[in-house]
Amino acid sequence: MTDANVSIRLASAADKDTVIRVFRDAGLDTDAALAGGTTYWVMERGGQAIGAVGLEHGDGASLLRGAAVVPQARRGGLGRRLVMSAIHYAQGRGDRAVYMFSKGGDWGTFGFTQVPLALVMGDIPDAPQIQAYRAKGERPGGTTWMRQLS
Repeated sequence: MTDANVSIRLASAADKDTVIRVFRDAGLDTDAALAGGTTYWVMERGGQAIGAVGLEHGDGASLLRGAAVVPQARRGGLGRRLVMSAIHYAQGRGDRAVYMFSKGGDWGTFGFTQVPLALVMGDIPDAPQIQAYRAKGERPGGTTWMRQLS
């Protein structure tokens, strides 16, 4: 089902609080949101933000940085629309892969496969989220995923 009243637009610096709110409400990390070297989008329905997604860019690869839809708007495939819009953007910029960290869910339905953490850390070492983990001396929790974009 598609919702014709929903749009996805490129986020600007003025959208930072909105992106952080949507991510926090979904229990996602907000460190380095909208940092340099990233692209974020806001999903809206009737002028109200109902979702957000981001990509942190490396050299030929990107890190999917959060994908969230507010609880009252979930269901109906809106989360899938957000994720796929980011993947299509990464393809358009010529990325060979999109990586992500996840604490749950089967991302195989989006074409992702599980990969070792070292692969992501080595392929996109300057991504803001990876830099934030390193600065704290932490490792991302959960599972590491990759989607090939050839």
